Amino acid sequence: MKTKGLLVLIIVGIVLGIGVAWFSADIGAKKSESVAIKTENSQGLSDDNPDFAVWGARFPDYLDMYLKMKDSTYTATEFAGSYPYSKINRYPQLTMFWDGYAFKYDYNQNRSHYYSQIDQMDTLRNNKEYLNSHGLKAFDGQPGACMNCHTGNLQNLVKKFGWIEFNTMKYWTIIKMMEGPNTVHGKKMGSTCADCHNPDDMSLRVTRPAAIKAFIARGYEGDEKHGIKADRQEMRSLVCMQCHVEYYNQPTGKKVTVKAETKYQEIPELREGNKIIEVQADGIELTYPWKFWKKGEPFRIEMFDDYYESVRDSFPYDFIHASTKAPILKMQHPEAELYSGSVHAANGVSCADCHMPYTRKGAKKVTNHFIASPLLDVNASCKSCHTQSEDYLKNQVKDIQRMVAANIRSAEYAVASLIQDITTLRSEMLKLQEFAKIADKKQQEMEITKILTPALELHRKSQMRADFMNAENSSGFHNPRESNRIALQAVKYAKDGQNEVLAIAMKYGIKMQASKLGFEDMRKIAPKPSEVNNKRYYESPLQDDAPKDLLKLDKNLVPYNYKAFSNQK
Repeated sequence: MKTKGLLVLIIVGIVLGIGVAWFSADIGAKKSESVAIKTENSQGLSDDNPDFAVWGARFPDYLDMYLKMKDSTYTATEFAGSYPYSKINRYPQLTMFWDGYAFKYDYNQNRSHYYSQIDQMDTLRNNKEYLNSHGLKAFDGQPGACMNCHTGNLQNLVKKFGWIEFNTMKYWTIIKMMEGPNTVHGKKMGSTCADCHNPDDMSLRVTRPAAIKAFIARGYEGDEKHGIKADRQEMRSLVCMQCHVEYYNQPTGKKVTVKAETKYQEIPELREGNKIIEVQADGIELTYPWKFWKKGEPFRIEMFDDYYESVRDSFPYDFIHASTKAPILKMQHPEAELYSGSVHAANGVSCADCHMPYTRKGAKKVTNHFIASPLLDVNASCKSCHTQSEDYLKNQVKDIQRMVAANIRSAEYAVASLIQDITTLRSEMLKLQEFAKIADKKQQEMEITKILTPALELHRKSQMRADFMNAENSSGFHNPRESNRIALQAVKYAKDGQNEVLAIAMKYGIKMQASKLGFEDMRKIAPKPSEVNNKRYYESPLQDDAPKDLLKLDKNLVPYNYKAFSNQK
């Protein structure tokens, strides 16, 4: 019996020893990436030349992973991926949201980081002539601020022109003044190594001036080398958070001297008779609305309400809605904000853990620089922590995203219904003698706007929330609880807005019923691919109609058709 017991103890000891050895080896492997990077030769690298080809020559494994993004543009997930179909075709309600704004005419599912500058240069939202001829007569070209997160050349451009000057100058004027070829190794260069890594030792850093300023305002300590002070695991999120955020262009209230063109054109070179000159312009600064979001706290959507109210005197809106005349805030891509209050964030999971999971390169375990949806490699991203099967985890993600998407679409349809009702009421009020007798059209419009202000404010608040959830790229998976709360708030504010409309209509003797728009109503206004001079603006598949299987999915979300999803994997 003693011999048998001793044998059991020996076996248990061996098993424990193997387990401890494996655990230590795994930790060591994860740490090996930073050691490997530090010991490789980064001599000669500098911010003066951020070209990923130059940096990648020193780190060929990473360059190889990065370049795979070039050819990864044909994989769509249910709510994201890297297939560049037209999102305004898939979600036509957005053309109602953005009436009076450039996004109404061009908004595609984003491609990979490799294309971030290419897509910014090619978008119709950057085409002054097209937008002027499609109702946006005041549009005079996007500002340089729109380039902040699209170019790996940002640091050099800020050094060359100045921070405020860079933001204020016109986008295409900057492109024409940039040095280098008109390729991905020059003017068209998107995200690159230098955006996130210090050339001295490849340590992670934050490089965007707006991000550094916002992080410090939240409570982080500034750092000359790394932008802000944070440990490596947190930096694996912060480098992503410098761009995947909501932002806006805050007027500085001061004039600034900038380079400009005698005739601004959306072409990559100066044409005859078009020269670069110096002019005085109203300065703007790219700003993150984070004043009420403190370090260590989860973001809440009401923080944006408070922030934009606090700056309303200097920044009252992104645009005036062409149909309702509401002062609208356009949301960008607030992944950082939404993720901050999630279960994953609370447990220290970084953006890179899921979107750039560890992978094997020979004997090394390195961060995958093929940046993509975790759904494309669940085994590497999710199963590093979760023990369930790959199919189980994929189905969990899909189920969560579909459930949240049902609420997001409900919010969008509710806001679209409010927009239609306000537009109808404005039209009916114009027929009333009280307003028809006002000869000045602008004064007539202002008088009606005053009366509609309660409904217009609810339009602003409801659309901001629905727009926030559509612009956020995870269909709620980054934080399902907050996503559902935000979407349902959007529905409530939209319904409250419709009640205001009906009350005003009743006061003026106008008979109206609240609209209730849905999927089929939206398909009737779905835009087709844009044309310039009778020719498609984009080569296929850019701005193609949304894939039919995705439209079928959306049709079954509101009202939720459980039968359509019960047998789907």
